[in-house]
Amino acid sequence: MLDSNKDSLKLEAMKRIVAMIARGKNTSDLFPAVVKNVACKNIEVKKLVYVYLVRYAEEQQDLALLSISTFQRGLKDPNQLIRASALRVLSSIRVPIIVPIMMLAIKEAASDMSPYVRKTAAHAIPKLYSLDSDQKDQLIEVIEKLLSDKTTLVAGSVVMAFEEVCPERIDLIHKNYRKLCNLLIDVEEWGQVVIINMLTRYARTQFLNPNQNESLLEENPEKAFYGSDDDEAGKEDKAEASNLVKRKPYVMDPDHRLLLRNTKPLLQSRNAAVVMAVAQLYFHLAPKAEVGVIAKALVRLLRSHSEVQYVVLQNVATMSIKRRGMFEPYLKSFYIRSTDPTQIKILKLEVLTNLANETNISIILREFQVSTELIDKTGYFCYMYAWV
Repeated sequence: MLDSNKDSLKLEAMKRIVAMIARGKNTSDLFPAVVKNVACKNIEVKKLVYVYLVRYAEEQQDLALLSISTFQRGLKDPNQLIRASALRVLSSIRVPIIVPIMMLAIKEAASDMSPYVRKTAAHAIPKLYSLDSDQKDQLIEVIEKLLSDKTTLVAGSVVMAFEEVCPERIDLIHKNYRKLCNLLIDVEEWGQVVIINMLTRYARTQFLNPNQNESLLEENPEKAFYGSDDDEAGKEDKAEASNLVKRKPYVMDPDHRLLLRNTKPLLQSRNAAVVMAVAQLYFHLAPKAEVGVIAKALVRLLRSHSEVQYVVLQNVATMSIKRRGMFEPYLKSFYIRSTDPTQIKILKLEVLTNLANETNISIILREFQVSTELIDKTGYFCYMYAWV
């Protein structure tokens, strides 16, 4: 069928082959017969041929190289899907000899009218960088150009390329920071995760800690108390306290506030990874009075699959060490169930231990006593009980 002169037979053959790939079957033996049809004039056949080539180009590099000129022509095709597929195939051929061709293709694709092709160019950047790291300077130029792109389709992909190729070049983010914050809500979910993680890292290095003055105020009384025996030390403490009072109150940078405001709605996302990324951002960057909003979102995730529960509980256990009050209203959400896997039970115990204080200690100890039969086999219960 692939050798037929009829496009309908070729199309049917490619549909069957792609279906076999989708079912996990090995169709690499058909590569020579498929690659001949890359020059087919029928758009539907050509699309499926490129889908096949993207899957097997890395395994059949020698045969793929024989059709390199056809892929280059595909980069000029009027159809945006063909242009993007041709670039995907080129970036999948892991042969150093075609690095200059790949670089030229990526540069041209970065200026393409179609945002889908520009997105594909962003995906190709890390592939070329892993093949030849000497191209870093040229790739950074392309990344800088794509970072200025105003479409949501490109944003997540180019930030991923930025994180893999040049995460230290934080200066590239400065002029695009507000645009990324404003686009964030409309970017696809996995792009949101990448962008939020990058912006968290960016904001922690570029903005003041909103809780810094609060920590200083908390430390000052202790210093004054312990220095009260010594007159000179007492004078120094009084001077330090007066300077702290005179210090201007913290005023949040408008760009810092923009990031918090634009990420908050994503706590309602259906994607657990997005919610976790926003929770991490708020934990590190939000004022103490506002960080509590993430607790409800994280507790909601505890109704998900056990794998998601495990990751969420690990993060809650860490957060509850520093900010216990945030999770106290949701104490019952961390009670152990008989159906919980052992690792989930252990993490819930750890969270309950972190949340223990004078007002809720009797409730927590009662929960420990009820849970003894459920968790005694782990050998963890006695340790936690003794710790509390």
